[in-house]
Amino acid sequence: MSEKFSNEKIFVKNIPQYDNEQITPIEKDYYNVIAINTVITFLIFTVAYFISLNVFEFLRKFEFKFLLTVCYFIFWIFLFVYGWFSFKKRGYCFREHDVIYKFGLLEETVVLIPFNRIQHIALHQGIFSRIYGLASLQFYTAGGSTTDINIKGFKLEDAKKFKEFVSNKIEKIKSK
Repeated sequence: MSEKFSNEKIFVKNIPQYDNEQITPIEKDYYNVIAINTVITFLIFTVAYFISLNVFEFLRKFEFKFLLTVCYFIFWIFLFVYGWFSFKKRGYCFREHDVIYKFGLLEETVVLIPFNRIQHIALHQGIFSRIYGLASLQFYTAGGSTTDINIKGFKLEDAKKFKEFVSNKIEKIKSK
């Protein structure tokens, strides 16, 4: 035991901080992917909604069908607008020892994962992401699925570079 035990007080001013200016926003094209997914979901539910209005006896006799339909469309408009504003709040930052991911509109969440906690990194591309040349990076951590993050909306080339960067950092940590 050559190291001397220390338990010094830590002050907030001495803790490294991150600034919101450091956060890089998600690629704007990723909103197109979100919009396409939302429209497809909307169309599927709308077809099911109108079929159910005509198939089920109690809905055919429902007096407030028009009001129900208006509320249904208002809900989808709200969902679309909410998607836009929550998209604008997403961002990430890669630093020397960690990755930060910020998201959330009503409840803002900032996740900071040190590289030494990352077990594995996966690069994913969905159908519509591929059309726009986008990808997502999923970070699997030692803490289990509750601490994993999936950052969507990178340009494919940037995602590959970040994946390589983090993989190299992890290899250096493991080799020590």
